Amino acid sequence: MTRFSTIRAIIFELFTAFLVINQINSAAVNTEKPPVLNVAIIGAGTSGLAISRYLLAEKYNVTIYEQSEQFGGIWWYTDKTGKDQYGVGVHSAMYQGLRTNLPHQLMEFPDFPYPNGTIPYPPQADVLNYLHSYADHYDIKKHIKLNHLVIRVLPIEDDKWEVIVKDLPNNEFQTLTYDYVFVCNGHFSSPRYPSIPGIKEFEGKMLHSHDYRKPESFQDESVLVIGLGPSGMDITGQLSKVATRITFSQFKRPNETKEEREHRKSLLPPKTTLQDDVKRFTTNGAEFIDGTHETFSAVIFATGYNFTYPFLSVDTGVQVDENCVSPLYKQIFNIEYPTMVFIGVPFTACTTRVYDLQARFAMKFITGQKELPSKSEMYSDMQFQLKEHYGKGYRKRYTHYLGKEQKEYFKQLSEIADIDNIPSVMADMHYDARATILKDPAEFRKYKYTIIDDNTFTKERHED
Repeated sequence: MTRFSTIRAIIFELFTAFLVINQINSAAVNTEKPPVLNVAIIGAGTSGLAISRYLLAEKYNVTIYEQSEQFGGIWWYTDKTGKDQYGVGVHSAMYQGLRTNLPHQLMEFPDFPYPNGTIPYPPQADVLNYLHSYADHYDIKKHIKLNHLVIRVLPIEDDKWEVIVKDLPNNEFQTLTYDYVFVCNGHFSSPRYPSIPGIKEFEGKMLHSHDYRKPESFQDESVLVIGLGPSGMDITGQLSKVATRITFSQFKRPNETKEEREHRKSLLPPKTTLQDDVKRFTTNGAEFIDGTHETFSAVIFATGYNFTYPFLSVDTGVQVDENCVSPLYKQIFNIEYPTMVFIGVPFTACTTRVYDLQARFAMKFITGQKELPSKSEMYSDMQFQLKEHYGKGYRKRYTHYLGKEQKEYFKQLSEIADIDNIPSVMADMHYDARATILKDPAEFRKYKYTIIDDNTFTKERHED
């Protein structure tokens, strides 16, 4: 072998060795396991369960903090109102006899249907049992810490979170560190009261529907119920069986004809009269905007709720102004600290399916399959979405209310994250169900919806 051939052979061997080493290093990089994240979820209601399933599938360390003695969020019923035995406000607004105001298909996870035979608008116990089945199926319960109140969430160095939690039964505080925090505490726990003159002068019983539990508490009372939503109608219907007299106050609808007004009156339960807005309260009753006055022994406000996150430090950057929560990208990621994620902020029809869609959207970015836009891009998107929303006539208090816009919101999430969208039949069912409530608020639960395919449903009269 010549000297040149020897040198060439040596070079070839060195080059071959270099390739082998490079392949080994590449293999080592490619097989490196992603970090195991420590995740805190605040709230073990439907939205908390929705995201926990996907986090657990990634083998993350997940802890779900629930301040109540049972999980299920608003679907867990308790006779307690006001403060519980630990001095903490009772979270649930559930009252006896409550049934959903949405068909059960809109309240189920996409791959986990309600049992066969479920009635169209199931009662509270059926919904709670469904959530228990879901939690059992995905082995979620062992990750829930009941009677644990989150006191404060604070951003700290290395993009982590300091979370202070109180173990209520043991009266002990814990300070823990997490990589991600998911805010899933819902928005039906902080009652909203209207600003009406004289409200503090009324000497009778006065409470919010959040603290209403059963009609027997109003036996032989004269009751004023204020509110336009389904809960106000439900409560009025229950009270009509025990109260001596009920007045249902709803705001005067613009351009309402006399015929439409009479139709609304005809839908009310027995012993119930319809009134417009309350102008002011007196010591024994209320004066209405038409100048009439009525006396009452009790007033129930079915007037909605405030968004509230008392555990979030101001350092998180999250602000709530007239129920507008900001700064959020797609109503999910905290733009200032994207390792804080909100599930369940929007008011939409397909509640549980939306929670699932938001959860799948968030997971694409958390797992690194997708990369979030820059902070400036997320702020620009938020401002654009708000301008579009307010341009359609929504007041700030309804920032997160998605009516006809919900299909566009679903589409945005599915396209950005490259995930399955919510079938359009779901939103279409909701539009029909809401129209039925307005047309026949006392009988709307007697209709059964059947999904034919992703775009089609049928509807028929149904007797429970």
